[in-house]
Amino acid sequence: MKKFFTAILFVMMICGMASADSNVELDFEVEPALKVEEPPESQRPVVISFAGDCALDAFPGSEYDFEHHWKNGADYYLGNVKPIFAADDITFVNLEGALTARPTTAVKQFPIRGEPKYVEILTAGSVELCNLSNNHIYDCGDAGFRDTVNLLNEHGIKFCGEGYSEIIDVRGMKIGFLGYAAWSDNDALREKIFSDIHMLRNDGAEIVVVEFHWGRELAHISDAYQNSLAHFTADSGANIIVGAHPHVIQGVENYNGKIIAYSLGNFCFGANYNPRDKETFILQATLSRDGDAITITPHVIPCRISSTTARNDFRPTPVEGDEAAQILNHLKEYSKTYNQTIDFTEGNAYERIRDDRTSD
Repeated sequence: MKKFFTAILFVMMICGMASADSNVELDFEVEPALKVEEPPESQRPVVISFAGDCALDAFPGSEYDFEHHWKNGADYYLGNVKPIFAADDITFVNLEGALTARPTTAVKQFPIRGEPKYVEILTAGSVELCNLSNNHIYDCGDAGFRDTVNLLNEHGIKFCGEGYSEIIDVRGMKIGFLGYAAWSDNDALREKIFSDIHMLRNDGAEIVVVEFHWGRELAHISDAYQNSLAHFTADSGANIIVGAHPHVIQGVENYNGKIIAYSLGNFCFGANYNPRDKETFILQATLSRDGDAITITPHVIPCRISSTTARNDFRPTPVEGDEAAQILNHLKEYSKTYNQTIDFTEGNAYERIRDDRTSD
């Protein structure tokens, strides 16, 4: 009889956990504490890794510029994070600037252009998807942009932004991706976002991811317009929203069960050979199907944009110990401005968010 009641109690506990969708806890632990058995291949969760600005640019003026390290091979640059990216299903980064042999045409202080061969950095690093909407993608004109699109297509790298969208089917789960450069929250942009999200939903996307290039450079606190635009995008049907451009990390918000990482910071950033702030992070989202619902489990991996603190060697590297704790503490601090209650205690292993909609 005791065993019978123990079994009943265990089932009640499990059911209670599954129904507590509003009790969301965001994990800022370096490593997940929970271990689960591997499900069948068809039921295995989908893992997406999000990383920040990748400016694959031979920035002049230093003997340690981006090109200096090419002699070490294409796998040098993302080599320290490749074990993470190779183990996921999709790695999504912001491609900051064109990859083209054409010269820069933009009149600006810091135009960005990468050699076409640098596309091999993405393939060698197991990057499957790039956002193209940013303030440097046309630094080599429309022709340079077209060169970049063609180059990514030739190497099997998917992309979104600048009028392109993508739906990727991973083991039967369809995930849609959009990208925008957003320097204000305005009606025209809102109409475009709303229309694009519903287009993806109508095309079968069960999860929608949106990347924004936005905000103020070197600002750790997201601007009011970023917050309002992110909330509108989430209300319009996006499940995960990530941002880039400030060159530093910003906070992470849980808005009505939607994850918003306002700035992932720099990542493999060739356009600055020694930025003072080298903190960055990889945001991983694990998507698990439970009937018609999909549970989103975000996880933060603290990183530095360089393998050394002395300068930028363009080799993003996961960090541990005190340095990892400092990045997590900074994320907690930068996230205090958001209205939604998020539990940032280090004892939490996962955040579980369910999306019971399969379409809108």
